[in-house]
Amino acid sequence: MMKACDRVEWHYLEAIMSKLGFSGSFVRLILKCVSSVRFAVRVNGELLPYFTPSRGLRQGCPVSPYLFLLCAEGFTTLLNSFGGAQVDRGIRVSMHSPWINHLLFADDSLIFMNAKVESAARLNNILDIYGLCSGQCVNMDKSYILFSPNMPDPVRAALKATLGVSVEAYNERYLGLPTAVGRITSGTFAFI
Repeated sequence: MMKACDRVEWHYLEAIMSKLGFSGSFVRLILKCVSSVRFAVRVNGELLPYFTPSRGLRQGCPVSPYLFLLCAEGFTTLLNSFGGAQVDRGIRVSMHSPWINHLLFADDSLIFMNAKVESAARLNNILDIYGLCSGQCVNMDKSYILFSPNMPDPVRAALKATLGVSVEAYNERYLGLPTAVGRITSGTFAFI
């Protein structure tokens, strides 16, 4: 996400917390903590008038990461209910394990889907809905796409164009681990 904490809309945070069952008094208390901040800027030694932001979470505040997770729950719900099998079930590690269509880590998202232009268009729709509601948006400069090795080039090009992602990842790492492991051998994770 682009400038994740700076872009969170307060009305979205309030709606998510209410929908998740937090009491009204707790939601008001949290919003009072989030929205009571004022800033002043000093320019050439002169303090300019105070101003109050209209959205965002304070970075460094101990509760901000938890509030961001609550906001991300809206994205998870959209992917699971609105996207569901339409975007894709995702992946699973064995026949009897659950399907996983996305993973979230802080402000990073990994989305697993079939390589179909229709699925990519539905994912774009979900991202647009989430962006309009939450104020957050995808940082296309830091986004990349990873295909299986047998994916034809025309399909790769169509999916990259539909998603608006131009960078294709080859043997890159995510959080220090390889993104495409393939057949795991004793040397795959030897560097750890």
